[in-house]
Amino acid sequence: MKDWKTHIEKMAGGIRSRVLEHTISNDGGYLSQACSSAEILASLYGRILELGPVAAPVVPEKFPGVPGPANSSYKNGSYFNGEKSPGYDRFILSPSQYSLVLYAALIEAGRMDERGLEQFNRDGSIVEMIGAEHSPGMEIMSGSLGQGISQGFGIAMARKLKGEKGRVVLFMSDGEFQIGQTWEALQAAAFHKLNNILIYVDVNGYQCDGRMTEVMNIEPLDKRLEAFGIRTYRINGHDIDALVRTGTAPRDNEKPVCVLCDTDPTRGIDILRRRDPKFHYVRFSNFEEKKELADFNNRTLTPPEKKNESPYPSRVHARNIVSWAKDKPEIVVLSADLTSSTEIDLFREAYPHRFFSMGIAEQNMLSFAGGMAREGYIPLIHTFAVFIYRRAFDQIAMSVAYPNLPVKMFGFLPGIMTPGGATHQAIEDIAVMRALPNMTILETGDATDVESILDAAMSVPGPVYVRMLRGEIRRLFDPSEPVIVGRSRRLSQGKDIVLITSGICTEEAMRATGLLNDAGISITHFHVTTLKPFNDMEIMDAIASSTYGAVTMENHTVVGGLGTIIAERMAGLCINKRLLNIGINDTFLHGASKEYLIKEYGLDAMALVRNVEFMTGQKIGITAGELSAARVAAVHSNAKPEAL
Repeated sequence: MKDWKTHIEKMAGGIRSRVLEHTISNDGGYLSQACSSAEILASLYGRILELGPVAAPVVPEKFPGVPGPANSSYKNGSYFNGEKSPGYDRFILSPSQYSLVLYAALIEAGRMDERGLEQFNRDGSIVEMIGAEHSPGMEIMSGSLGQGISQGFGIAMARKLKGEKGRVVLFMSDGEFQIGQTWEALQAAAFHKLNNILIYVDVNGYQCDGRMTEVMNIEPLDKRLEAFGIRTYRINGHDIDALVRTGTAPRDNEKPVCVLCDTDPTRGIDILRRRDPKFHYVRFSNFEEKKELADFNNRTLTPPEKKNESPYPSRVHARNIVSWAKDKPEIVVLSADLTSSTEIDLFREAYPHRFFSMGIAEQNMLSFAGGMAREGYIPLIHTFAVFIYRRAFDQIAMSVAYPNLPVKMFGFLPGIMTPGGATHQAIEDIAVMRALPNMTILETGDATDVESILDAAMSVPGPVYVRMLRGEIRRLFDPSEPVIVGRSRRLSQGKDIVLITSGICTEEAMRATGLLNDAGISITHFHVTTLKPFNDMEIMDAIASSTYGAVTMENHTVVGGLGTIIAERMAGLCINKRLLNIGINDTFLHGASKEYLIKEYGLDAMALVRNVEFMTGQKIGITAGELSAARVAAVHSNAKPEAL
């Protein structure tokens, strides 16, 4: 056997082993991606890619901050691939859910120190769960899928114009071929004869919602690519000889080259097969599942101590929507390959003929929904918030908002609610969506809001965008007081300051208001669910009669969100009071925990205390420990301050 082939086989085994160990140690991980792509990435880094050397395995640096004019020292993660030069290749990882596998490959290739994997998904680390352009081995932002190919082709065109000999080598997942932009890019690459690009595709046949043939079939993929003018090879993605042979063959004179690698998402770990078709992210439903993988990896595990069950309601929307929709045959639910992640899996099981999985194709989904709405149905869109307004804004504007159709859009993981980084964090959605005529915008803040938001959205005859919560959710408000469009909840009464909060910031604010009251600062606190249209004169009157003014607090950029809404209304009513806005201060974020981000970017209870101190000119002296210990109980909307 060739020495290089033995080396690649060892690398592939090391990639799987590292990701398996990580999955066990972290109670979950992208294990199937390692099973399917280990030989591909090992062949790329072990034989195919011509990269600059690194002096020694690199230890990842701390998060350098986001790019911008004030961050002159920023650099992306391509330095793990060595220096850039005209003769070297450039590697682009398009599907960033493979980042964990890439990190393992970098370690096996001697490019990243193995201690780097210990930083995975840690607060303040560049070794992000959904890799960003500053993450090891990364060069571009591609975590929202479908954009890596266009950026890679743009780099390839620039290199061709500059006469550089190095290639652009792109790694893709098969799910990306459900995305329209992928085919737009391929069409352009063929037209411009970009023969300096080489694409490897992990065709493992599965996506978040299951088998691709059952979600949104893309086959015969090789025939489709050839029809677009792409030189296409289809091989066994675990055959190292075939992988290397296609990657080191002479370039086509005029065509981009794509290598379709048919792979097995359980390769090397047969016990994963019983999970079919749920391979996308390996989670453990019980200790026995985790122990089984540990035994496979020759590791002994001891049962964990039994934890107390969470007191918070869990999967509120999942259960609620099934009972709510029972006698509403006009309701249809649309998913973009995130069915379980947006809590509509129970709806799919209960009403399969009213559920439509549209694949990773949000633009088509929104216009499709507009078409159904014209025929008397009421489509409920479910996906992550960023994938609604960033990926399909024009379709929302023209297919939904302009004709004022009753399409209800439920956007999950708003703002800092996800460690997925900038590609997954909806930090400017309110600003963008409220600019659309006919659009109503609602935001949930607790379990009661989530339970009643469906009726609230249905009370609006036109389109509605909802910032939605999922998973375990605190109950802050009495269940007998549902969301009513246009009406805020008054949580406390005071004369000094008016506090207006929305979403998850309401709970943070409630930790502070009681302590502030005890310190002699009385606060009128409103929780806002309706962000557009906003005509709440009770809030405006309270600001006008307050001693100091108003403070807003939101899980959104300070540009265009709740703070801007209040400022606009105050200006229009000539209310001459001070207004302080607490929110994300006009910056992108990075991948980290909610608890870390809420403190790092000043959205927590302590930020409120600091702003109140600034507004009143008083040093109040409330500590972080006191805020952490403050109990937040469910309240009626007319609750007295002392009830908090």
